[in-house]
Amino acid sequence: MCKAGIPNTSTAPAEQATAVVAENTNAATTAAALPKILTRKQVLEQSDPETNLLVIIHGNVYDVTKWQYQHPGGHLTIRALCGKDATEPFFAMHDPKAIIKWLSPRMQVATVLEGDEVDTMTTAFRKLTDKLHKEGTFQTNYSYYYFLCARIFAMFGLVIYGVMNSEELYVHCLCGVLLGLVWQQAAFIGHDLGHNGITHNRILDSALGLFFGNFFTGFSIGWWKRSHNVHHIVTNSIEHDPDIQHLPIFAISKKFLEDKIFSTWFNDYLALNKAAHVLIKYQHWLYYPVMAFARFNLYVQSLLHACGVGVYSTPEYMWQRQWQIWTLVGFHVWMYALTMQLPTVLSRVLFYVLAHNVAGILHVQITLSHFSMPTYEGVTYDDSSNGYVRTQLLTSLDIDCPKWMDWLHGGLQFQTVHHIWPRIPRHNLRRVQGILFDFCKEHDLKYNHMGFLAANRSVLGRLKETSKATKSFNELFSDSFNLIG
Repeated sequence: MCKAGIPNTSTAPAEQATAVVAENTNAATTAAALPKILTRKQVLEQSDPETNLLVIIHGNVYDVTKWQYQHPGGHLTIRALCGKDATEPFFAMHDPKAIIKWLSPRMQVATVLEGDEVDTMTTAFRKLTDKLHKEGTFQTNYSYYYFLCARIFAMFGLVIYGVMNSEELYVHCLCGVLLGLVWQQAAFIGHDLGHNGITHNRILDSALGLFFGNFFTGFSIGWWKRSHNVHHIVTNSIEHDPDIQHLPIFAISKKFLEDKIFSTWFNDYLALNKAAHVLIKYQHWLYYPVMAFARFNLYVQSLLHACGVGVYSTPEYMWQRQWQIWTLVGFHVWMYALTMQLPTVLSRVLFYVLAHNVAGILHVQITLSHFSMPTYEGVTYDDSSNGYVRTQLLTSLDIDCPKWMDWLHGGLQFQTVHHIWPRIPRHNLRRVQGILFDFCKEHDLKYNHMGFLAANRSVLGRLKETSKATKSFNELFSDSFNLIG
């Protein structure tokens, strides 16, 4: 793969990106004739995820059909942007210099007739992003993470001490609760690592992710990246976002109940059967019980992904597959060994169940920021009216909380900020939230936020409202009778 020269790192990120794009264009022009000139509509019409996967970045059109399965972030993120302007998503998820490494001049096949014309808001957003880069907002304060790790391991040490040295049932229960908090806090670090938001080095962050994700919490960092990156690109898309595709248990939109939805994540139709109508009828009652045990599903998904089974059988890039598998196995080995140190079956069951129930707080926190927000069909990014910034603002929700509670939310309370700038380290999110507030006010954009309890009520309200679209028991019985007849 050819690489263009690395730009001067003293320049702003957008300036770097523009310089690199220009170098790519010049290199392609030197190697062959001038690239074709297409309209954005033509790029969309000519694009096909299987045979001609085209994306637009800063006015240049790239053919990434063959390369999509080598993308470290998964091929589905690229497919979601097929025929679209990927400029903002690309630079939100990558370091500006990533365009040098991944987009060869030979991949450029055209330029866009309209060039890189954007509206006033998008131009202002790019300038704001440049300013944040220059101010060091994307740089990590490592002492912050050293403190977080020290606290997590101190808590884990207390768990081990209590399990090994106490015969009291209540102590074993407290240890289970504490282990659940350990997992929750470690998952936040795994989340930051998955976005390359700590060391900003993909290999190093991935290696640390194997420990904090796979080995320490049982979640595959490889699976998480594949799923979470898609979620960031097509947040709350009915057909594309795996984080809202939970049939037959949950449906956050009536669209899920009107007809079978083809999921690009599962590469199949979502289950819409009688069982789904019955379960979703009571989904607002099932929400918290399901969240309390949702961790077990992630164990299964992690192992299936690492082994390349089922929906994960697509032959795509996976970093260190063998290590992905063995670190997951290692988690279950140490968890089993620790649990078996307890003296009675009751102690073991309560310790194990409580740990998973308390860790379920994480699943509530994740869903609060999106379950009650608007959904849409297909993919946005048609133009500035539904571009990257507006899509993230529409579909994300911040949770208001005092600063002293930031430890419990792990950065997820700043979900909108995180979705717009996912590589900003967690310790800078509160400050940047104020900056984004001002930006939205200046450009007449709505910024969604509410308190933790209000967000819970909003999610339950959405689930209850959607449940009304399920078939009645009379309809279900009638369907069954007609089928039998």
